[in-house]
Amino acid sequence: LAGAGASIELILNGDIFDFDAVMRQPDDPKQFNLHWLEKRRGLNAEEAKSKYKMEVILQDHQAWVASLREFILKGHRVVFIIGNHDIELHWPGVQKTLREALHLPDELRDNVRFCEWFYVSNHDTLFEHGNQYDAYCLCSNPVHPLIKKGRKIVVRMPFGDIANKMMI
Repeated sequence: LAGAGASIELILNGDIFDFDAVMRQPDDPKQFNLHWLEKRRGLNAEEAKSKYKMEVILQDHQAWVASLREFILKGHRVVFIIGNHDIELHWPGVQKTLREALHLPDELRDNVRFCEWFYVSNHDTLFEHGNQYDAYCLCSNPVHPLIKKGRKIVVRMPFGDIANKMMI
């Protein structure tokens, strides 16, 4: 157990944000050039659209954001391990949106970290999300899942996430 005043490292082991479940679309239809499939199945995993989805999630969970902020203000750290449902956390703009929502002072901004797929804590404890062991949920390149699709750069979504969006 940590002693009084000791810093705590909170590890959030993937799927903290379910980007696949965000079906809300911008009020201004001109904000994004939406494909008809996006209107039915949710926005694609492009950076600007993923950032919008993160804003929606954070707006809907303000009490959680406030609690996480208070935790970090006490000098504690938070590590987000990216899972298959929140693989869009790979986007720098999405990470920035989360950091900005926390309204942290500059000296505590580094107390929020993002890790692809796994994290080693205290030099002796391995944390993995686990989707890499599921053939339907694995990410073919969990460290760099960005691909070029036509003229756009998108996150390569795991098969299970794509299938889920199509069925729901």
